[in-house]
Amino acid sequence: MNLCKQRQSKNSVLILTSLAVLVSPLVLPLQQAFAQTLTTVVNFNGTNGANPKAGVLAGKDGNLYGTTSAGGSQSKGTAFKLTGSNFSTLTTLVNFIGTNGTNPIARLFQASDDNLYGATSIGGINNLGTLFKLEKTTFTTPTTLLNFNNTNGANPAGRLISGSDGNLWGITSAGGVNSKGTVFKIPLTGGVPTVVVNFNGTNGATPLARLQLASDKNYYGTASTGGATNKGVIFKLTPAGVITSYSFSGANGQNPQSGLIESDKFIYGTTSLGGASNKGAIFKVPLGGGTPVLVASFNGSNGANPTAALTKGSDGNFYGTTSTGGANNKGAIYRLAGGTITLLFSFNGTNGATPESTLIQLANGAFYGTASTGGASGQGTVFQFTP
Repeated sequence: MNLCKQRQSKNSVLILTSLAVLVSPLVLPLQQAFAQTLTTVVNFNGTNGANPKAGVLAGKDGNLYGTTSAGGSQSKGTAFKLTGSNFSTLTTLVNFIGTNGTNPIARLFQASDDNLYGATSIGGINNLGTLFKLEKTTFTTPTTLLNFNNTNGANPAGRLISGSDGNLWGITSAGGVNSKGTVFKIPLTGGVPTVVVNFNGTNGATPLARLQLASDKNYYGTASTGGATNKGVIFKLTPAGVITSYSFSGANGQNPQSGLIESDKFIYGTTSLGGASNKGAIFKVPLGGGTPVLVASFNGSNGANPTAALTKGSDGNFYGTTSTGGANNKGAIYRLAGGTITLLFSFNGTNGATPESTLIQLANGAFYGTASTGGASGQGTVFQFTP
């Protein structure tokens, strides 16, 4: 299970990725070079956090917000804010201390009330994880909304979303009636959660990623194991709690750990294993559900073992990260156009390694994400990538 600024580093890597020469009897050769640039925005050093597993959130105030799974004053993780024109100024908002949670690995979520919501995978009263709220506008006051107790789930991994009913919806990777994970919902104010689904193996087990509320008003998600072949499932969940699961076979992917994205009447996602080379795959299912269809396979050279969701860029293509693979086997950034995966950037350790999080694209066209290891102190980075 994958649970586990103070100064700016300007290590920028310039990669020439395309060189086109146009030859004509009447025209001199013309060269066009397209370059990708990665800039390290923050190096985590333990004191200001360590090992970010989740990506950053673009807050309504224009700042970036995120969590680190470790580090901080108690070495139990942090919540942080990035400000400034290049987001290189880090402010620690919360040092988790155990009783209010430990090991936040899910992306923060800003709800309609403008507060930030998140989850810790362990810690709390029962050491089975918590849900917390950070009060606007400073986001420095954490309130524990829920202590998981195994009956209502344990070890939440994916970020929370707003449901169509106004509640927060989320998943736990363990606990529930069958100890295989749950889907739950809870009011913004906290209280007793409603367990919507108890995973039982047949319908999936060990879900690790957030739900996707699609345009057909159903929820879609993945479970990393379980199903007909125990290679994981993608499922459709109605608001009333009726779940229909579709199994991965290995050939079309295996062990999905990422969130899903809707595009053009399909639901897209990634699997960390499976595909043609068993190094991970990109798949799709039609809106309404169905057996996963292989879109493209990772082969190591173009990345391997993705744990992050796809992001649709402003150019209409998909972008993402892989936790390993690339030129240095330390992770990669890729683009999916049609059914072709193109390697855009390979991490080398110095500029980060093991990116496990989903990218976000801001209005400036640049993508932002985190690498869970590497960087100046080997404890992870926040980076900016310009395609």
